Amino acid sequence: MKKLILSMALLAGMTFVACSDDDGDKKSNSNCVTCDAYTIQGVTAPEQTICKGENGNAFINNQDTGMSYTSAVEAMEMMTDCN
Repeated sequence: MKKLILSMALLAGMTFVACSDDDGDKKSNSNCVTCDAYTIQGVTAPEQTICKGENGNAFINNQDTGMSYTSAVEAMEMMTDCN
């Protein structure tokens, strides 16, 4: 009986540890959106990923745009779909 309880406790502990690592990965990706490529006046802009920096600004290709994340995403959504 003791072995069964110990085995169940170890299994529960391993499951908790494994799931907590996955949660951290989701949080880091939740601050980014990917916007589809689009064409304006014959010029095609490639797909872009916009991430929210610690200062609240939008970062595109790891460059601070100086624009707030919300404003940057709203501006991109006027031209293409972002998800």
